[in-house]
Amino acid sequence: MLIILTRIVFCILLISILKSLWDNSGGDQKHLISKLLLVFSVILLILAFYAPDSPVGAAVFRFLAFAFKPLGFSIILLIYATTLISGGGIKNPAPSLIITALIVLIITSAPVFAIWAAQQAEEDAIEAVSASACCDERADAIVLLGQGTTQPIIPDRIQVQLTKTSERIIHAAQLYRKGLAPYIIVSAGPRIGEDLNTVEAQDIKRVLALLNVPSSAIIIEPNSSTVHDSAIESREILDERGLEPKVILVTSAIQIRRASLTFTDLGMKVIPAPTDFNTVNPYEDSSYRFVLADFLPNTEALLLTTDIWEEYLALFYYFLRGWLAPGF
Repeated sequence: MLIILTRIVFCILLISILKSLWDNSGGDQKHLISKLLLVFSVILLILAFYAPDSPVGAAVFRFLAFAFKPLGFSIILLIYATTLISGGGIKNPAPSLIITALIVLIITSAPVFAIWAAQQAEEDAIEAVSASACCDERADAIVLLGQGTTQPIIPDRIQVQLTKTSERIIHAAQLYRKGLAPYIIVSAGPRIGEDLNTVEAQDIKRVLALLNVPSSAIIIEPNSSTVHDSAIESREILDERGLEPKVILVTSAIQIRRASLTFTDLGMKVIPAPTDFNTVNPYEDSSYRFVLADFLPNTEALLLTTDIWEEYLALFYYFLRGWLAPGF
């Protein structure tokens, strides 16, 4: 019921905005082009919403995502402000736009804000780890959401190079060696924007082999590029092999809530196994102490804030699509 009401409110708001833009475009020939562009934009938005994995939909989705990110939002405000500067003067609301852009950039690139935001986003992950700390619950498979954990092998590079999220691979191998599941399903599809003959899951399999995970225990799932696709493909693999739909789900702490609800929505029992923590790591007895430098903006903090904001946008998108189990 909540999903339906949210969709209705969202649609009413979107229709109101589009109607306002339509009415303001006028009726002469010059504004007719604006109306056509508006209709074309609506078509692209619909395509991006219902087919985000298609080439056109993905391009539109990335553009919209850029506009909602702190850096993209600030750039758009600054570009609009520059159009209001002419003849040595500056028109309203340009000063307000510039100030807003600066405030957004300063706040979102401050480590103290980024760390606070990460703590809020990782609360579910910390609770999941605390709840399972007493015992090691077993499952029929470990699902490793590995998209983006490795970099492509280029001609001058013979080894698999890991990214900042590669801790997922190590954590999945540790869980396997503890005997918590007989298989690791590596879910990682084609690399985005890369013209390669191999998928990322194959490279992850090589890393797992170096971590003493036998090839017979690794199941490659090479088709998924989103969490929802990974859930669908993983469920099919479990059903085909006659395995119980109960999995240990390994992904980043920021993403674990959306991933768990998505897998649960498809009838799987999920044991969350989050990793890649950005703040306090619940696997270790540690705490974070702020220093003066944490109040000074830097690029690492901006990247972290952006990652968190992207996850909230993805969570809202999954909610609108009805891909999350009750509990959101």
